[in-house]
Amino acid sequence: FDTPINRKFVLSRAGSSGFFLSLGTTMNTWPQQSAVADFYGANLKITKGVAGPDPAWEKANLVLVPIPWKAVAAWDKTIPLKSFRVHTKVAESLGCILGNVWDAFGKNQKTIEAKNLHLIGGGYNWRQMRGKAALSMHAYGCAVDLDPAHNGLGDPTPDMDLRVVEAFKAENWIWGGD
Repeated sequence: FDTPINRKFVLSRAGSSGFFLSLGTTMNTWPQQSAVADFYGANLKITKGVAGPDPAWEKANLVLVPIPWKAVAAWDKTIPLKSFRVHTKVAESLGCILGNVWDAFGKNQKTIEAKNLHLIGGGYNWRQMRGKAALSMHAYGCAVDLDPAHNGLGDPTPDMDLRVVEAFKAENWIWGGD
């Protein structure tokens, strides 16, 4: 992993139902959608003419980042979730952020739930961007969705608690809701 001084992260609502995470370089150049495969590695395998995820890429690049509070799937609250599956390049920072959010909310599950932060839309998911041919940032493991019902793609009035936004910014992430 790069040290915190040598990394910059972007948190933006574009391309997902919540936020996408894009790791930049020390020169503050951010990979655009067209450059993410070069940065994160190409996650594409064609089998019998059908495109899909590359199992070797998934094995080499994806890790689980624990969620410190009790969380559930936003689409089915009966499914408990214990972690985000993300690219190794964003894992360390995301872990710090989640820990800082937990601390900012007093390690209080009821407070987390009052802000819907226990509702997780997901992390890694091999899929295309909605309405486009390019792969989603989720397909590279550099995207997570928090409270997607209130922070969805195209929502002109996202409702993310400022403490969450500040926790991401403390790790040099930029929130797309700004």
